[in-house]
Amino acid sequence: MKKITLQKVIGSLFALTMLMQAQQLNLPKRADDALSGSAFVQKIYSLSVTARENTIFTEIMSGNVPNFLRNLVTISTSSTIGGKNYTLQYYVIPDYMCVGSDSDYFLCPMTPLLAQKLANALQCTLPTWKMVDQIYSAAPVKLAPQPMAYDDSMVTVPRFKQHSDQVRASRNKVLAQYPLGSLVGGTKKDVIIDKKIYSWLKKNVPNPVVIYGWHQLNGTPIQSTYNGHIETYADYSHGIRLVLREGKINGADISLIDLVQDPTYYKILADTILVKPYYHSLTEVNSSETMLPKNFELKQNYPNPFNPQTTIEYSLNEQSFITLKLFDTIGREVATVLQQEKSAGKHVVQLSAGNYHLSTGIYFYRLSGPSFSETKKMIVLQ
Repeated sequence: MKKITLQKVIGSLFALTMLMQAQQLNLPKRADDALSGSAFVQKIYSLSVTARENTIFTEIMSGNVPNFLRNLVTISTSSTIGGKNYTLQYYVIPDYMCVGSDSDYFLCPMTPLLAQKLANALQCTLPTWKMVDQIYSAAPVKLAPQPMAYDDSMVTVPRFKQHSDQVRASRNKVLAQYPLGSLVGGTKKDVIIDKKIYSWLKKNVPNPVVIYGWHQLNGTPIQSTYNGHIETYADYSHGIRLVLREGKINGADISLIDLVQDPTYYKILADTILVKPYYHSLTEVNSSETMLPKNFELKQNYPNPFNPQTTIEYSLNEQSFITLKLFDTIGREVATVLQQEKSAGKHVVQLSAGNYHLSTGIYFYRLSGPSFSETKKMIVLQ
């Protein structure tokens, strides 16, 4: 019998400890007085996109996430490359990113800018579409997608909460069989890393978010890879699934970032080499994207022309009561899209032609506040 030395025991314990640490989110313990998911929703209810995402980042990094989300789940996938078999293991959070407690949590849609910022801070990555399929296949908890009405409110916090509540209600029905911490699939579209972040770009969307997934119970995803929304966009259906950057291939440590960039082994996780498997940067945590705008700005809607939906972005350098109105070519007011107080920061409006009975033609949209007003042209093609 081989002699087991104290040094070997200590080494084995250290290796076990490192493995356990590698399979947990590196976040502080949740404070006793941390906000519940419901209370957090009230906190971000009327914030601009910029302020909302800053608040989400601060809350998550302070440790205000449910305990069940912290323990990562192992995903195992095998491939044969050059006649050799490879088994890759990587570690993923069991559900989509959320804020709050086990009993009251809020599933947080977020832009890819915030998602990448969180991934960088936690030594994680976002998944590829192949990983999304692998995660769904491995999930013992497969819940039916719950699409909601396609309208302007889909990018607002009230809609985020409504969908989060619906998903939680479905999840609660199977808690007895699958307790919290079990791997869940089917409840959200994934924000992913993909070639379509930097190539295969759509007109008027130079810096997109790429989404994929929302698997139906038959295993077919509702959403194919899509890069038609700009990187400051997030709607109720978007979810963030963080994956630890470090995995294991045939038992050896491997960086998933290196893997998807490798000309031979990328095919384990992607359909092509991902030269830049990230949004903007792999290291940036305090991004300039989170700074408040210096001036008022109204951007050109995109896409333009559009049918049936377009996106309007604007920035406010201070809290203001604003109106966003539509006019026809002879100056008649067609509709009031917004008329409310808005905080400083970047804002996004989703405008559907059908909601305002817009027929084919040229229209103008005007954003006005106490000390500013700007008008731009848009074209509807029905």
